[in-house]
Amino acid sequence: MIFTHRHSHDHAVISGRELKAAHLNSYEAVHDYVYSADNTRIGVTRLGFGPPIVFVHGSLSQGLDWLAVARHLEQDYTCYLMDRRGHGLSEFGNAPYCIDREYDDVLSVLSFAGRDAALVGHSYGAICCLGAAMLTRVPRLVVYEPPLPLHGLIAGKNLAPYCHAMRDGRFDEALEIGLKEFIRLPLDHVETMRDTAAWSRLSSLMSAWPRELEAMDAIASDVEMYAAIKCPTLLVRGTRSPKHPFQNAVTALSYSLPKASIAELKGHGHLGLRSAHALLASQIKEFLSD
Repeated sequence: MIFTHRHSHDHAVISGRELKAAHLNSYEAVHDYVYSADNTRIGVTRLGFGPPIVFVHGSLSQGLDWLAVARHLEQDYTCYLMDRRGHGLSEFGNAPYCIDREYDDVLSVLSFAGRDAALVGHSYGAICCLGAAMLTRVPRLVVYEPPLPLHGLIAGKNLAPYCHAMRDGRFDEALEIGLKEFIRLPLDHVETMRDTAAWSRLSSLMSAWPRELEAMDAIASDVEMYAAIKCPTLLVRGTRSPKHPFQNAVTALSYSLPKASIAELKGHGHLGLRSAHALLASQIKEFLSD
């Protein structure tokens, strides 16, 4: 089931058909909703006009984290920025959580976007894209550093102190644990972030992280199952990203996926969809137009 919801805040929101007729240079975002297999409402922000691309965000994130990339692509593609369950416009879900429900959510948005929709995912969202691509035909797939537990768990023993800090309301401490131990950001980088708007924003997005970390740690410690994905796949990695789990996962997938190629974000790390959005968009566009 699909319906469209339009906000009337600062700007009027118009449909894709009206956008095409007006030949606008910058597209207003439309908020849509779809219902997943378990009846969870999934929010989607849609902008642009052209062949469809579905974007899937990672942990501590939401669909609008892809907006800077989408703005570079909106002249040529319709961009569907989905909010994964428990994030942004999407419901948390009533059934017990498992990663298969995430796959279902991606499939629902792909169905809404159209059978020719390309699929792009970052971090945990990239894992969700890999899972969805094993269940349905995807013409093109882009995965940016999926944190697969190939050489050790992602959270492991650090999950318990993170959850304890969350339960006690020590959110700054919990976020520090997560950024240092799960995302592997350098300590000086974490300290620099403390007095920025990013810190409070990330703190507001932590509620769904524990269940996602548990799901990551439960994934098989090899990539053999992904060999079933036959579509052309672009694997993106930052040259400054930690080897475990990010660069190691990209390398392993490049050997397992039959039609894989690698693109690098030189001088950038795991958060390149913000720091290198123009470069990332150009790599996606080149891959999709090849």
